[in-house]
Amino acid sequence: MKHALLFGVGSAGDVFPFIALGKGLAANGWQVSLCANPTFEQQVLRAGLAFEPLGTREHYDRITLNPNLWHPRKGTRTILADFQAMDMVRNQRDLARQFAKGPGNRVLISSSLGFGARIAQEETGVPLVTTHLAPIVLRCPKNPPRVPGGWLPNTLLRFAPKMAYRLVDSIADPLIGGAVEPLRAESGNQPIKRYLQGWWNSPDRVLLNFPEWFGPMAQLPPQARHVGFLQHDDDQADDNLLQLWRFVEAGTPPIVATFGSAMRQARWLLERMVQASADSGARLVILSKDPQQVPKPLPPHAFHATWAPMGKLLPQAAMLAHHGGIGTLARSLSAGIPQLVIPFAHDQADNAHRVRWLGCGDFITPPWATRHRLAKIMTRLLGEKNIQATAHTLSLRINPQTSLQLACDLVEQAAMAKG
Repeated sequence: MKHALLFGVGSAGDVFPFIALGKGLAANGWQVSLCANPTFEQQVLRAGLAFEPLGTREHYDRITLNPNLWHPRKGTRTILADFQAMDMVRNQRDLARQFAKGPGNRVLISSSLGFGARIAQEETGVPLVTTHLAPIVLRCPKNPPRVPGGWLPNTLLRFAPKMAYRLVDSIADPLIGGAVEPLRAESGNQPIKRYLQGWWNSPDRVLLNFPEWFGPMAQLPPQARHVGFLQHDDDQADDNLLQLWRFVEAGTPPIVATFGSAMRQARWLLERMVQASADSGARLVILSKDPQQVPKPLPPHAFHATWAPMGKLLPQAAMLAHHGGIGTLARSLSAGIPQLVIPFAHDQADNAHRVRWLGCGDFITPPWATRHRLAKIMTRLLGEKNIQATAHTLSLRINPQTSLQLACDLVEQAAMAKG
């Protein structure tokens, strides 16, 4: 029997690709368990996968309610320096350890932050597939990614990339080491000091869940393969959906605005989106799980839904305005509609530049996202035929089923190589 244990760490955009991969593996005869925060338990169970809790709802809420999560310089530190970070890594390590003891062919599949799975792989030798969701994790001196924090770090990356990466490591590696090294010592491993430069990549296989054509790419480590975007739509029932579909069908295709399932700090931006959409003559659908950040009452041209299946909603939309999360961005590419990206932190600035590079949309940074500027860029994106045509052309290059089967094949190869 073939068994896979997956670790999805983060918000919905981080977990849903692992649900998609888990469903694909299950269809190929694997027994699959997915480890994620309990916030996503029902989504995992509805997909037909076994669920293992990773952390607590309280931990998830505390992180997502912290406004520093969306700060361009403090966002990553908010995650890595959290006082429960070591508990999270230990939880991953212990689940992976126990899983490795079982019979049959077994494989671990972890996200970029699945440090505990990497420790278990070092200790037990169980095959591990590291899965990166966005290109920013790749080191690329010739075409460096855009990092949050403004012109200074990006100028340094462009003109002195080795120095810039050393600076990044000098900040991130000690934070990671504080959570990782005590656990590696328990496993009898010799201490190391560099993690992002290579250690976090499994030596067995690395999957890159984005296509090769998604902007400039780094030279890949030999065990890395592009598979393309892995996408999942939750099948939850929601009474609000009937009202949403009525709104969508009652007029011209709307702009859809969402700033991520974990965003709790966007009320000011959503207020401006409502104003700017009115100024540009467009209708607006706001997707937000947190109703407290949605302006009330909404004018007739706007509608709020807590959730909607992106695969059904976006093909009926005129444009998507979002934060630059890779999962949301991939959904817009699949739907073939223009994108307006307003990046805050993490990988979002790099993803935003890739949207502009591809020619399927544009971005504006939060400090510049005034009502007037938002209305101006909305009007331009909705009116430019070249951008609309490019967005449609790119959608034809995306085949989620082909990407999913390739990912499943590569996982199976990694598992059988040590089986």
